[in-house]
Amino acid sequence: MEIYFDTDYITVKYDPAHHIVISIAKVPPTSKEFRDGMMAILGAVRHFKAGRVVCDVINLGALLEDDQTWAAKEWRPLAVAAGHSKAAFIVPDDVFTNMSMEDMMAQADKDVSFGYFNRMEDAIRWVIIPQQTSAIKSNTVKSKTDL
Repeated sequence: MEIYFDTDYITVKYDPAHHIVISIAKVPPTSKEFRDGMMAILGAVRHFKAGRVVCDVINLGALLEDDQTWAAKEWRPLAVAAGHSKAAFIVPDDVFTNMSMEDMMAQADKDVSFGYFNRMEDAIRWVIIPQQTSAIKSNTVKSKTDL
């Protein structure tokens, strides 16, 4: 793994074996930190030409509505233009974080396949499978087709 961006609140790295970007939230970020982290993910997608992303949001916490809207309406078109095509989210059992993620993804255009998972291994497995649009059922919280 190659670390691309690392702070107190997020790590963004590249997995050359699977040609994917992986982000791991460490603590609930401020609004600025969230947006900086998202821009780092975008930078990694561009730099490595890796459109598939796995985001561990277990420690992300609930997002402000403004940040959800920003991610869906402003960040996402930039990411899609950079080649972002598939996203897997590792989510906690925390209802507030799950609601934030679902709200954000509901605002997004449906141009990126996404799924929710409980384990990193399952998220990676799903995101690297070509043309698969629904998440692995056994360990999935929710997939795009469930929305």
